[in-house]
Formats: sequence, C-alpha cells, structure tokens
Amino acid sequence: MKSTDLRLEELVSFGDGTIGLHGRRLVLHGVDAMAQYRHDLLDMLGPEQARRILTRFGYFSGQADAAAVRRIYPSIELREWIKAGPRMHALMGVTRAVVKSLKTDQDSGAFRMELSWHRSAEAEEHLTQAGPATEPICWILVGYASGFASYCWPEPVYFVETQCRATGSRVCRALGQNASAWGAELRAHVAYFQADDIKGRIQTLTRELRERTQEVAAQRKSLDALQSIAFPAFPEVHSRSFTHILEVASQSARFDASVLLTGESGTGKEVLARHIHRLSPRSARPFVAINCSAIPETLLESELFGHVAGAFTGARGDRIGLFEQAQHGTIFLDEIAEMPRALQVKLLRVLQEREVQRVGENVPRKIDVRVIAATNRDVAQAVSDGTFRSDLYYRLAVMVIELPPLRERKADILHLARHFLQRAQRKLAIPSLRLHPSCVAPLEAYGWPGNVRELENAIEHAAVLSSTDTILPEHLPHAVTRPLSPTVVVPSSRPKTLAEVEADYIQSVLQHTGGNQSQAAKLLGISFTTLWRRLKRAERAR
Repeated sequence: MKSTDLRLEELVSFGDGTIGLHGRRLVLHGVDAMAQYRHDLLDMLGPEQARRILTRFGYFSGQADAAAVRRIYPSIELREWIKAGPRMHALMGVTRAVVKSLKTDQDSGAFRMELSWHRSAEAEEHLTQAGPATEPICWILVGYASGFASYCWPEPVYFVETQCRATGSRVCRALGQNASAWGAELRAHVAYFQADDIKGRIQTLTRELRERTQEVAAQRKSLDALQSIAFPAFPEVHSRSFTHILEVASQSARFDASVLLTGESGTGKEVLARHIHRLSPRSARPFVAINCSAIPETLLESELFGHVAGAFTGARGDRIGLFEQAQHGTIFLDEIAEMPRALQVKLLRVLQEREVQRVGENVPRKIDVRVIAATNRDVAQAVSDGTFRSDLYYRLAVMVIELPPLRERKADILHLARHFLQRAQRKLAIPSLRLHPSCVAPLEAYGWPGNVRELENAIEHAAVLSSTDTILPEHLPHAVTRPLSPTVVVPSSRPKTLAEVEADYIQSVLQHTGGNQSQAAKLLGISFTTLWRRLKRAERAR
C-alpha cells in the first residue's frame, strides 16, 4: 500500500446532507469564509493567540486523519503512513504537498521530513484578508503536518515553516523533526502546539468510531471471506495483469474444459492449476501433478497410464497410472511441450476417447479426469517446428492462460515477499522475523529471471542468514542486490540463432554462480534437469 494509492472516492462518502470519512463527519468550507475567520481571529485576539488556535486546529485535524488512515488501511507501512499526511492535504484541496525528503530511524527515534507546499490555500487566505506577511503564516498546515506525523511516530514531531508564499516566496516550505533533534530552536515554536492530551482524545474517538462501525466491519469481513474463496491460494494481488489472470482462472474453474497455462518458469503455473482445481466441481477429488520433463521417456508412459506385471524389466506387479489415480479429479501435466512426440499420440487418444491403456495390457479403462497442462515454451512455435502435435495442442488449449513474469508485476513483489516471509517464519521457527523497509527498493528493482520461485528462495535465503530476526539488504542473495549487467550484443557478420543466444546466457549465469549448476538453474527459473539437458544440447550443437 502506497500513500499515492489513496483515492478521495474511496475515503469519502457523500450522503443526503452528510459527508463522511469512514465514520467521521466532514463539512466543506470555502476559502473565502476561512479567510474571514482568520481575519477575525487576528483582529479580536491578536497574532499570538490566532496562531495558537489555528495551529492547534491543524494539529487536531492531522492526528484525526492519521488515526483514520491507520484504521482504514491497518497494514500500511510506517513510511507510507507518514507520507499519507501530505497526500491527504492534496486530496482535500488544501495544498499540493511534495515530500522533498524523509529520513526515519526507529532505533534512534530520529525523524526528518522536508515538505514543499505549492499553492497553499492558507497563504492565499492570508494574502486576501491581511495582505503580505513578514514571517511564515501557514499555521494550520504546520499544525496538521505536526499532528499527523506525531501520531505516526513514537516521539512528538514538530514542523516549522521556513519560507512562505505570504512573505513573497514562490512556494511554502517546512521542515519537520522529532523534538529532541530540534533542541533549543524548538522553544520559539512549541508553545503554539500545547494542548490537553490531543492524542488520547483522538484514540478515544477512534474507539468510539470502531464501535459505531461494527456493521461496516462485518460487511468488510464478509467481502474478505468472499475474496478468500475466489483467490484462496494467493497473497494480496495488486497488479492489474495478475488480477485479470485470477478472474479468468476462476471463471474457467466452473467449467470442465481443458486449460493450457503458459509463461516463464517460476511464474506460478502449478499454483494456478491448484487454484482452478480448488474452485472446480472436482475440488473434493484428487489433484495429481507430474513434470513431464523430469521423468525419463522410457518411464513416462508407465507413470501416466500404468503397467501390468511383466510389461518390462522390473515390472513385478500391476500399477495404476496417474490418470487413474486422478479419477474424477484433475491431472496437471507440467512442461507438456517436453513430452516425446510418440507419447503425444497416446495422450491425444486418452483425451479423445477418455480411456487409458496400461503398458503391457490391451484392455482400455474408462477415466473421468480434467486435464490442465502447462509449459514455459512457445507452443505455437513448437507446433510450427514439428516438435509438438497441432491436434494435441488444440485439444489442450480450450482455455489458454498466459501468466506474466514477475518483472511485469512490480505491484505484487512486496506482498509476495511478505507472504514468503510468513512461510519462512513458520518453516524456520522464527516468529519474530521481519523484513526491513530498506529491502523494498532492491526487491522491486531486481528483474527476477526466476520469477516467483526465485523470490521465495531469496526470502528464505535471507531468513537463514539473518541473525537479528530482521532481514536486511545484505542478507538477500548477491544476484538480487548486485544483479548481472545486461548482455551487450556486439554486431557480427552473422546474427546468432536463438539457441546460441540462450547458450551464451546460460554460460554467463554459470560464470556468475561460479559454476554452481543448482544455483544457476534457480536464477534461470528452470529445473536442474532442464538445465542439464540444455547444456548437453549446446555441447552437441558445438
């Protein structure tokens, strides 16, 4: 959740005579009325008391809005929560606030934030009624920023306006720091913020709002439950591309049609296949998965269709195949494009006739199985090359769902990392394990050639190396924090074939891992067997 994701239409509801911010009633005021109000305060009370009232007014509003943001988005990160204050100001039309810098250190309590306020409504009000000022006068803005940040931060935070449009500057600027960082310089400003336990009153109001909105909370819980039914196997999904994938998959699950999942290795094809099975009418029946590239050709037919005793050397007894094991359920054929062409003919017959024949037996056996297949290859190209049968392709591809690579799902990386962090907490028995915010940048900047599988491995790798229950950037794999430089293509008299480019890239990854083929396979997002086979193919080509 980013502060820039806040939307006015999601926060504010408009009723007949009421405007609400998730339980808080709001009232619109015009700039001219506020200008007159400011003028009257200055005339009646003098600048010192007027500043105190307006600063405290802003401070209370900031604290209330900070509590509202946390209440509405309980999982928002601390820095994004802090930056939500300027974003709320922009949504309200008060000013276009720009965060110039934000530095936080929770261990030391240090806080420093620089803001620019463009077209401040408060400066405009003052210029309209009182004319130019000799010192900064955006007192409500200062109070609001201070109240909002103080609610978020363990130590009180105070903002001081350093330049103002009302004094002739192009924009207004303010600096916010924790109280101890200001030192003696704060004495001239802190009196304007003093009030009776504002934060305590805000917390009381927050508790009252929670009690008043039990019905809304129940409705939200019901919606969350519905969403968990729709997308049970996945963490939070924020990218549009993958949200669409889940919608299509959920719709496809209702019907007993074959599905072909395509996409790079590690994008989650088997997870999506299980998701489709879980939502299908066959969910109470078995889900059986097999990787067609991981089993030798001589054994694959027996694995799929079974065999009888004496069918071949070592076949001491009858054995049912995976199709029969998946009876009334779903069978998932991963890496289907790697299946030998001779076996493709037999699979096609199984799909057409809905029956299998065990190796060494002439008796067909009826089956009722839904087939979901997957591949990381371009199947259309494989059909064109003659390595994959077109009739089998069209039989499998009733529904084709292409999963996007992780580099095209930037919005999901952080949520996936958190999901895998929870897994690591359970697997490694480190319940207090957390991800330091400084890890977000390298995680989102990395290209993830191994996709979601590589991200999961990276989080577990970092969890193992973490000695303080906090994952820092230095705990992440070197490939993430120091990724490979893009390969420079040098023009030559003869362009390289795709197979040659692939072989060169595999060699560069092997150099990066010091010859470690297991690690290289993970980085490439393929199985160790697939890597071994491609290395052999490259050797034969040379």
